[in-house]
Amino acid sequence: MTRWQKNAAWTLTLYALVVLMLRFTAGDGWGTSLLIALVVTPLALWMGWLRRRTNEQAREWGRRRVRPWPEERRR
Repeated sequence: MTRWQKNAAWTLTLYALVVLMLRFTAGDGWGTSLLIALVVTPLALWMGWLRRRTNEQAREWGRRRVRPWPEERRR
């Protein structure tokens, strides 16, 4: 599978899980669950992307730190 096919499969899977979760746990109707899932799915994907990006930047920042940490300066 190509990268975009994997992303599409994950997105559809997440959407289906959110619809089912809303339908059977919240007791909403199918229409309401489908509409709410249209909002929740992109938000969840964005939050996952943001977490990944933040972690990557934190790792890079930790490697590139030029000044020593305050506790290391006192030694």
